[in-house]
Amino acid sequence: MTAQALETRLARGVAGSSTEPRVPALDGVRGLAITLVLINNIYPPTHASLPGAGGFVWHLSNLGWVGVDLFFVLSGFLITGILSDTKNGAHYLRNFYGRRIVRIFPLFYGSLFAVYFIIPHLLPHPADAIAQLHRLQWFEWLYMGNFGYYLRGYPPFPTVHFWSLAVEEQFYFIWPFIVLLVRRDRLVKLCAALIACSVGLCGLWVLTGQDPKALYLLTPFRAQGLLLGAMMALTLRGPGGAAALARWLKPAALACAGPALALMIWTELSRSDLASAAVGSVGFPLIVFALGGLLLAALDAPPGSRTHRFFTSTTMRFMGRYSYAMYILHEFVLWGFNTAAPWTLAPPEVMGSRVPLGIVVLVGVTGVTIALSLLSWHLYEKQFLKLKRYFPYAREVRQDTGMAPDVATAAIR
Repeated sequence: MTAQALETRLARGVAGSSTEPRVPALDGVRGLAITLVLINNIYPPTHASLPGAGGFVWHLSNLGWVGVDLFFVLSGFLITGILSDTKNGAHYLRNFYGRRIVRIFPLFYGSLFAVYFIIPHLLPHPADAIAQLHRLQWFEWLYMGNFGYYLRGYPPFPTVHFWSLAVEEQFYFIWPFIVLLVRRDRLVKLCAALIACSVGLCGLWVLTGQDPKALYLLTPFRAQGLLLGAMMALTLRGPGGAAALARWLKPAALACAGPALALMIWTELSRSDLASAAVGSVGFPLIVFALGGLLLAALDAPPGSRTHRFFTSTTMRFMGRYSYAMYILHEFVLWGFNTAAPWTLAPPEVMGSRVPLGIVVLVGVTGVTIALSLLSWHLYEKQFLKLKRYFPYAREVRQDTGMAPDVATAAIR
């Protein structure tokens, strides 16, 4: 495939336009990410010691945590593309933050409002749970939940998955200023340096015997995926464009994919402190580079190929389109199922196996989550998105490539 053909696929939707055309492959990547997260978080955790199919399915479902890292890579790629293409336009910061606020805040803060002001009054809860809720409240309201969970313990209600939203928002708060102030070529080097610093910090944290929970929750350790996505977007806009991106990313992804998968499987099967430390130190960079390669493969896949058909399928695109609401809501739905029907926490055996009812729980919770996400989008979120017209992109964006004209020209030189 030519660099120009790859460039066109990569560029679509990176900068966006006033009408925001969607890119099927990118929605498919989102769809894969949310599907992995749902499987990981919803499938009942009751099969760890079971032989045969029960244990295999449980361990397989647990590998879905990598979906969060796929979200990180995709977010870094898309957001940095937008920032890079609009940095010299009028109202750069106002428009970026305005658009993020109307997209992200309504459902996030609506959920927190329910957690703090509705749920505790509808159902009785132990005093220690309410006390823990109050210990975390300012961390969660200020998008610092990941630091709150590390410093003060996990929340009593189903918001622990908000840690990843906190990581992304902390990145979004700082990154637009860096993109504005640093030249593109230097920013590529800065991304590489920051990834290296994060990896080094992870290794130092492990070697000095610090609490490993930090490796999975805190932004300095988990920003590697966001930074790699940013590095991909910036390389795309430099000399050589898509060809330059593919030249270094494809070999890196291929080299990292095998070790990353092996490390994840070892961690899942052994459940040892050593394996957990290995993932937290050397595992994350291997995983995010492999996922960067997956993102590139999704966008580079020739029309009609299996990869292209998968990422542009109706199912994956649907899941991707409503992925944000699904991510926010699924733990609340699961909590409701577990509260109303405690057997869903540990499904009983059917014909000698827990797998059938485990799958019933997965399908049931996912189905309700999808239904609520559709309602949330059409009745709630979409109303706020109408406000995006007050925060238009400041630069013309070509409809054929999704990029500003001068950016598209530079990227295929």
